[in-house]
Amino acid sequence: MDRSFEFPATSRSRIVVGSGIAAHLPEFVAGLADDGVVVVHDASVRGLAVEHAQRLRARACLQLPGGAAQKRLHLAGELASALQQAGASRGTALVAFGGGTITDLGGFVAAIYRRGMPFVACPTTSLAMCDAALGGKNGVDHDGLKNQLGTIHQPELICADVDWLDTLPGPQFREGFVEAIKKAAVLDATCFAALEELAPHLAARERTAALAAVEMAVAMKMAVVQADEREADRRMALNFGHTIGHALESLSNEQLRHGHAVAIGMLAECRAAGVDGAVVGRLAAWLQRLGIDTTVPAELARPDALWTRAQHDKKARRGSVPMLVPAELGTVRRVELTLARLQRALG
Repeated sequence: MDRSFEFPATSRSRIVVGSGIAAHLPEFVAGLADDGVVVVHDASVRGLAVEHAQRLRARACLQLPGGAAQKRLHLAGELASALQQAGASRGTALVAFGGGTITDLGGFVAAIYRRGMPFVACPTTSLAMCDAALGGKNGVDHDGLKNQLGTIHQPELICADVDWLDTLPGPQFREGFVEAIKKAAVLDATCFAALEELAPHLAARERTAALAAVEMAVAMKMAVVQADEREADRRMALNFGHTIGHALESLSNEQLRHGHAVAIGMLAECRAAGVDGAVVGRLAAWLQRLGIDTTVPAELARPDALWTRAQHDKKARRGSVPMLVPAELGTVRRVELTLARLQRALG
C-alpha cells in the first residue's frame, strides 16, 4: 500500500506499508532533504539501522536506549547534541528506526531541532506501525506522566515493512494490534468484524494477516488525523482505553507494556462507562483469541492511586477526566471518569 495524506497545515506525509518495501527506502527518501541523512535507532534494531544507514549514505548512525522508560527530555537533548556534532542542519533528514519510543523521540527532536527538520519514521514494531508512528504526535514523558511534553510535527515519510515484525517476541508482536481493534471499536464496525476474522491468523503470526491489520489501522487513524490534526474533537476518539491505560502504565513505572495497558484500559473503561455487554464481550473475546491477558495486575488495582494519575492526564481539564468509549461498535461517546466509576471498573 502506498498512500499520501494531505494535512490542513500544508504538511504532507507519504505512508508506505508493505512486505519487502524496505529495499526501496533510498528511493523513498530521495528528494526529502538537501543536506544528507542522519539515522537514529535503538539497540534492538542496530543491524537493520546500520545496513540502511550505509545504503542511505548517512552522515551518522546514532544509537539511543530503547524502551518506554527511556522516553525522557534529557535524551532529546543528547540526540540534539549528537545531530550538531554530525553537522546536521535543518535541511538534514532524521530517519528513525525502532518502536514507538524512538519514533516519538525522533519526531520530537526533528520538530524542534533548528525549528524543524525533515523526519522519516521507519517503525519496526506492530505498535509503532499501527499507531505510535502515525499522525505526527510525538514527545517525551515527564514527571512520571505520559507524553507531557511534545509537538505535532508530521513526518515527511513513514515506511512500514511488515517483514520487520518477524523478529519480535510474542508480546511485542501482539500489542500493536490492540491499537487496531481499539480504532475499529470506536470508528468502524466493518473493520472490527474484519479484525475478528483475522484474529486466529494474527495469533499464528501470518504475515498477510499482519499486513491487512496494519493497513486498516493506518487507514482508520489517518482518516481521523486528516479531519482533526490537532485533536480538537474527532481525534479524541483515538484515546479509547488510554485514560485508564496510561494511568496503569504510569503506576507500573513503565513495567506494563503500552499495548497491554491499553487492552486492560479498554475493558476497564467500558465497565466504568456501562458500555453494552455485547460490545464488551466481542472486544474481550478478540483480545483473548490474540492471547492478551486483560486481568488488572493485583499490585496496580489501586483506585485512589490510579485516579490521581488520571487527573494529570493531558486530556484532563479543570478536574474533569474524559473517557471516549464505544456507544456501539463503530461509534463513540464521551463519558467522564470519576473515582466511583474507576472503583467500579476495578471491582
